[in-house]
Amino acid sequence: MVNNFCIDIPLMLIDQEIDDKLKQVDLMDKKEALVSTLSGGQKRRLSLAISAIGDPKIIFLDEPTTGMDPKTRRKVWEMIQVSL
Repeated sequence: MVNNFCIDIPLMLIDQEIDDKLKQVDLMDKKEALVSTLSGGQKRRLSLAISAIGDPKIIFLDEPTTGMDPKTRRKVWEMIQVSL
């Protein structure tokens, strides 16, 4: 088990959890990319994906779609609404 403060994810499920979150924010094609190579909008989406790992009960978001194009913005808000 990996314990990251508040979440416990069995080691065998970590890769699946990461893939699921990257798919939700449409970043699977950037899985192996360095964060420094991502655009501003991609970094925002990655931040959202990271915050959702482990299905936390609460995520504090401050303007989560700033810097995103309209299509991505809608997709992110849909992801947030589904999580509620």
